[in-house]
Order: sequence, then C-alpha cells, then structure tokens
Amino acid sequence: MQLFKKRFSPILLIFALLVLAWMLAACQNPVQPAADAGATTTPAPSVAPTVDENAQAATPEPDTGFQDVDAAMGKTIFPPEAPEGFAPSERPNSTVGQDDATLTMYEWCDYAYPNCVVYANDILPELQKKYVDSGKLRIVHKEFPVAGGDPSVVASLAAQCAGNQGEYEKMSKWLYRDSSWSQAGEVPAIIDLMKSTAKDMGLDSEAFDACMDNQETLETVKQDYFEARDLEFHDLPGVVIGGRVIQDGVDAEKLDTIIAAMLQEKETGSLPDTVVTVTPSPTPDTDFEPETVSVMGSPDAPVTIVEFTDFQCPFCQRYDQETLPRIKDNYVETGKVRYVLKHFPLTRIHPQAVSAAIAAECAGEQGKFWEMHDKLFEAQQQWSGNNDAASVFKGFAKDLGLDEKAFDTCITEERYKDKVMSNQKEGVAAGVQGTPAFFINGQFVNGAQPYEVFQQIIEQALSGK
Repeated sequence: MQLFKKRFSPILLIFALLVLAWMLAACQNPVQPAADAGATTTPAPSVAPTVDENAQAATPEPDTGFQDVDAAMGKTIFPPEAPEGFAPSERPNSTVGQDDATLTMYEWCDYAYPNCVVYANDILPELQKKYVDSGKLRIVHKEFPVAGGDPSVVASLAAQCAGNQGEYEKMSKWLYRDSSWSQAGEVPAIIDLMKSTAKDMGLDSEAFDACMDNQETLETVKQDYFEARDLEFHDLPGVVIGGRVIQDGVDAEKLDTIIAAMLQEKETGSLPDTVVTVTPSPTPDTDFEPETVSVMGSPDAPVTIVEFTDFQCPFCQRYDQETLPRIKDNYVETGKVRYVLKHFPLTRIHPQAVSAAIAAECAGEQGKFWEMHDKLFEAQQQWSGNNDAASVFKGFAKDLGLDEKAFDTCITEERYKDKVMSNQKEGVAAGVQGTPAFFINGQFVNGAQPYEVFQQIIEQALSGK
C-alpha cells in the first residue's frame, strides 16, 4: 500500500490546482435579470491574467437590443453558446439515454459537492422520467472533482472504474447517497473502502482493484477536468446542453425551463417567453448612486472600490474574511482607497440574502453597518437557510449593543428593502451576474479573486497608468 501511495501522490498534486480554481468562483443567481443599455462608463482592460476581462461583454441583438431590467425579472436567461469548436469527449460508460435523443446534456459534478448531491438525488431522477425515458434527452456524466479534495479525486476514479464494468450508475448512486467515503481518512483508506464497496456491489473485484491500483481511469478524469476548466464554471453542476453552456449551476425549475425551451425551439423554431436571450451590456452603466452608511475610507481617496455582495454567498464570505481585511489595512486606512458596498442578493438561491442586507442597513442607522456586515459573514451558518433568520439578526443586534427596539422595528418594517433591490438593479445595469463583483475605478473584477489581483489593479490605478 505504501508503494501505491507514492505512485498516487503526484496525481493528487495535479488536482491541487482545483482548489485554486474553486476559490476564484462567484455565487451566481439561477434567474438573473438582464442589463439596461444606458451606459456611461466602460471598464478599463484588466491588468491581471487571472481576471476574465471579457466575461461580461457581449453584443446585443441587432433588432431589439437589451430588454429593460424589469422586463427580464423572473425569467430564465437562455444559456449562451459554448465556445466555438468546443466538443466534449463522450463517456459511453457514464451515459444514459438514447443515442438519437433530441438533446444531449453533458454535466460535470463532484460527488462531495452539496449541489451535486441534490442534483443527483432529486433532480436527475425527474429528468430521466420526463425527458430521458421519452427519448428527448441523453445525459453524459463528466468528472470534475473540485470541491472535496483528494477524496473527490479517488471517487471520480472509482466511478469510472465501475463504469468500465457497466456499473457507473450503481457506484455513482452510492457515492452521492453515502458520504462515509469522504471522511474515511487518508487516500489509501479511501481506496480500500472503494474496493470493498465495489465487491459488495457484485463487481469483478480483481478488475476493479487493478483499475484503481493502475489508475486506469485517470486520463478520463483529467480530460473531463480540463474541459470543465475551459468552460469556467462558477458553480456545479456545470452543464453543456444543446451546445449551450450553463456556468452558474442549476436547480430543478431552471433546468426544466431550459430543456423545455430548447425542445420547443427545435419543434417550432422559436423560444417561449419563459426565457430571455439578452446578455449584459458591453458598455455597462457604472455611474452608481452614492451610499452613506456602507462606505469606509477617505472621500478624497484616489481609488474607489465598489463591491456588490450577497451576505448568504459563501464566496463573498471567503472574500470578506481573507481578502477585504488586507485591502482595508493596506489601502483604506492609509487613505488610498474609498470602499463602497452595495447589495446584490441572489434571491433564487439565497432566500435570506435580502433580509440580511436589510439587517445591515438597519444597523447602519445606528452607525454600525460594518460591524453587522462582519457579524453576518462571520456567523453565516447560523442564519443561512433559517426561515426565522430575522430572530438571529436581532440577536446579533443585541451582541453589537444596538438599540434593540429600534432595530426590531426596522427589521419588521423591512425598511430598506427598496434600497436593497435598487442596489441590485444598479448591479444588473453594470453587468453584474454574480457575487462578489467589484468595480475598481470603473474596472470590473469578477469573483473572490486573491488579494494579489486587487493589489495589482489598485497599484496600477494609483500610479495613473
């Protein structure tokens, strides 16, 4: 086993890059409104290679242009086309559906990622009943072990080894249903668990064990990973369906709407009004309304950073805890940066995000916006997903020494809901699609980028280049 461990370690090193890729992600709303065309400022080109400077740019439809923000609210954005020439490799061992199905959907997942678990256990069975069994959809599973570290890589290898024996579905169902493998300890112990599980499933143990020991499916996993990396998924499952790419994850309603729309388009030549095909403006409107309580730093600072955030977004939490303190220490408190925060609640995936934003604004009434801001991110797990999140926020107010009665009234009245949603519309008009999103002197920066990216752009702005 020691020999195997030595042979396996370089493989895990290859996938260490996945952690970085995941750190740079952003929360994305499944139903994101489209942007207005009324622009005044175009972001400057990026100076950091890790920032996708073109991610928000697209050409409007020549006849209709961009739809009004309000008109697009509540509709699903039809996925953009995958990059020209992109052709996912086939995986016959992990494919369900007929070869001549109307649509083909490639989906990339990680067996340890919660959204993938929900997709596999709740959404996929319904897709199979409604679309696969009727011959309308073929689904090809691809490996993308980005969330669970070493155990996820081993799980992907095991799933494909089982697939070599025609038992991919049996192994994948176990991986999604039983998380014990992800807590089994070191890599050798996880491999032993996979082997014993395969034996219990009735697989050819000798062939499965040899597949794992010889890493026979490694190239398959690596190929799937690099394909997904090129598609720059922000959340999982990552999907390419009908030649179009969904980067921001799926829920049951969104995926059903898109599939139904694609099928209608193939039958009638037109899309239903449940979807919109607009994309963010190439000349976004970054003439933002001034803020009062959600501002820190000198008004005379030469650099202004405007952040659009969602208190329920884990990537925003990571940025707040790892990157913002360094920006604050090195630039805000030294008078070089003025920092402005605006709200961008992703209401479809973060139902408590609006309430959290209101709580921050209510604390701002009493001069403690940033204290509540920090508390909301610090204790995100206490209120995220809690239907009575308001009670948790009231507890935070007490901890911060606020006037509890005044805070309670503000929360109950939802006093700042209109302001929060107005912030969201500003973000939409500026081309924001997910959180966190930033504008540094008008230059767009997407996602929870490392501190070094912000440092480089800030320093360039300070130098006047």
